[in-house]
Amino acid sequence: MLAALVAGLAACEVLGWPFLRPPLERQLAQRLQREVAIGSDFRLRLLGRLRVHTDQLRIGSPAWAAEAGQAPDFVQAQGVHLALSYAALLSAWRQHGDEAPPLRIQALEVDTIKATLWRLADGRANWQLGPPPPANRPSTRPQVPAFGRLVVGQGRLRYDDAMQRIQLRAEARTDEGRQAGGQAHGLLVTGEGRWRDARVEFRLAASGALPLVAPDHGARPVPVTLRASAGRATYTFEGHTVDVLRLQGFDGAFTARGDSLAAAGAPWGITLPSTPPFQLHGRLAKDGAVWQATVRQATVGRSRLAGRFTFDRRPEVPLLSGTLNGDRLVLADLGPAFGAGGGTDRRTARASVLPRREFNLPALRAMDADVRVDLRELDLGTAYLRDLRPVGAHVRLQDGVLRVEDLSATTSGGTLQAGLVLDSRPDVPRWDVNLALSGVRLEQWLQARNPRAEQARSGQPAPPYVTGVLGARAAFQGQGRSTAAMLGSLQGTASLWVREGQLSHLVVEASGIDLAETLGLMLSGDRQLPMQCAVMRFVAREGLLRSELGLVDTPDTTVLINGNVSLAQEQLDLQVMAHPKDFSPLSLRSPIRLHGSFSQPQVQLDAGRIGLKVLAAAALAAITPLAAVIPLIDPGGATTQGCEQALQRLRSARTGQPAPAAPGKP
Repeated sequence: MLAALVAGLAACEVLGWPFLRPPLERQLAQRLQREVAIGSDFRLRLLGRLRVHTDQLRIGSPAWAAEAGQAPDFVQAQGVHLALSYAALLSAWRQHGDEAPPLRIQALEVDTIKATLWRLADGRANWQLGPPPPANRPSTRPQVPAFGRLVVGQGRLRYDDAMQRIQLRAEARTDEGRQAGGQAHGLLVTGEGRWRDARVEFRLAASGALPLVAPDHGARPVPVTLRASAGRATYTFEGHTVDVLRLQGFDGAFTARGDSLAAAGAPWGITLPSTPPFQLHGRLAKDGAVWQATVRQATVGRSRLAGRFTFDRRPEVPLLSGTLNGDRLVLADLGPAFGAGGGTDRRTARASVLPRREFNLPALRAMDADVRVDLRELDLGTAYLRDLRPVGAHVRLQDGVLRVEDLSATTSGGTLQAGLVLDSRPDVPRWDVNLALSGVRLEQWLQARNPRAEQARSGQPAPPYVTGVLGARAAFQGQGRSTAAMLGSLQGTASLWVREGQLSHLVVEASGIDLAETLGLMLSGDRQLPMQCAVMRFVAREGLLRSELGLVDTPDTTVLINGNVSLAQEQLDLQVMAHPKDFSPLSLRSPIRLHGSFSQPQVQLDAGRIGLKVLAAAALAAITPLAAVIPLIDPGGATTQGCEQALQRLRSARTGQPAPAAPGKP
């Protein structure tokens, strides 16, 4: 009986246990909760390990898929050769679902295979094997088996993920599957589709000895080349990996280029600012769910940057951390991040200067960030102001709240300190900006030079129009989805002052339209006047910036500045009035008004006042020519608004205490 039993088992092993095909189909269908069909050319080997050969294999969709409108089979394969250890089979039989470890397959060879993977918006997916999962229970992404040997003649994959908004179509093959005989030594995967809102194409080639998809950390790395495009960005990678499908042991050189950093990061859930065209070079590595990038050179517009970054997908909200540094950041290159581009204000049908394009606020909630900024130079993008160098800041993004903290820079002997908070959680995002400027030498910071100065006429370098130590402080709050909307709701105050300053005498006289003094200075050469004080204070309410105090006082003239600027309407209405202190025989003193839109500002004199003086001079000239100068004479005189009053008002505004009245003065 024992001999007969051994002989029977041997015969079954030789024949391949053909009678086990129907019960095996039933057991698999019951276990997987879906239809399973095995081809008639079926052979099974049980000695040592489980080995299966079949000409056809079909694994259908779960029973509930028809109700969800999904009918394609899960897997269809031809010419299947499979080898499994009993330990791996027992582990897979005991555990199933999202928490089960990946199945370890010793060898898989298929002539052709077609797999269709999909996940519904409620989280149910056809790769969830076993009993029907409850709705609204998100599944993890499909587990990729671990292969010791993988040979594919032709493979096709369709992946539709409604939760992640991913639709991919891919084809794969190995060299051994393409040409008979020999040892497998490569894998080629090509595909296209959509990744979130971006069109993607990719080509991955791996050469070297298999395994290419083994979970063992001691496995030998193989060379990998990747070419991909997503949206308006392209990527290349040349390096090595241990597990090509899960990208484990992934390390190598990469390049990326595209129209904007924001467009490049969006498909991968990375929030980056909108920028001009960029190009990156560096090294990229992946360890588990953590990506590490060392950017050796980043060209963004005219900016030259570098940095080291880590992107960790393990937290519920992915985290980007690292350091951004570089030789030069051009402020204009960040203009698109703030909606630069203007446009047309639909309310007034006029050209708009302030950016009105809405920010990509949902992107601020796609991830968290903790990035240090260390730049050698910040180019302000104007020939009239010196650059800031160096510049440091700490950028944090958490739960949709963006904070730029500890922003500090030095320029022209002074320092700039600022902070910004953007809370994107409310329906209308809130902004909070604070800025402080101290110790800035105007003669170094302002690049404009005075060619009519006495020094320039004598062959020396032209001096600046204004000198002194500048200080400023501003605190503003606003709300809105664009730069224009935020500025249009601005609330807060801004103050600035100049100490130990000097101002071009020609500029002072021109502000008062003192023809005699201006002509004399143009002939003899301009010189500097000391500024006894120079202070300004603006108050913003609902986007209306109103001059509460504006005074520049010199021994020759006191210049008063008042009016308002509407950031909501993009309109100017400012007035500059000079009050000469000395006698002038020829003056058309009149307020100078700056008004109009930001896109088309206009400078206007008080034509009525000037016209009366000219008419009076013409009338007197008809009597006697010498009398014509009488209406143009300006005797001068001190104003009642002196430096002490102005400074007292500025101090009281900063402290919140009322300014004491000067003795004998209103």
